[in-house]
Amino acid sequence: MAVELGRKIVKDTPQYANYAIGITLPLTFGENTFEQSFLTKDQVKSNIKNLLLTKKGERILQPEFGSGLQELLFEPNVDDLESRIEDTINQSLEQWLPYVTAEEIVIESTDELRDNNRINVSIDFRIGNNVNLENLTFTVQG
Repeated sequence: MAVELGRKIVKDTPQYANYAIGITLPLTFGENTFEQSFLTKDQVKSNIKNLLLTKKGERILQPEFGSGLQELLFEPNVDDLESRIEDTINQSLEQWLPYVTAEEIVIESTDELRDNNRINVSIDFRIGNNVNLENLTFTVQG
């Protein structure tokens, strides 16, 4: 049975600068534990990568969690593939991370990347009502 250790109100202010919000991706071991994020924007970037790079059915007890991007890499390379990838990203974000708004999604799909079943994705997004745009770039591979 899970035990709640306590709740902390964590804000991106100097007062709470030493409160970890979550674990960063990719998982790397720090001094005593996995590397952690201390700012909301850093944790949101890890959450987006975790969501979009997880295959549907991969997560135990949450078979619908994930995006299905890897499966799209093996689809025929037709003109609407990039728009289907963009739609998949938007649908996943809306369902699992509704506080994230993708403003622009850029998909790099060169012949070399496609031959290796890979794409590069760059997302400009906002967190909640924040006016600042954040950027996340990563590679999806099948």
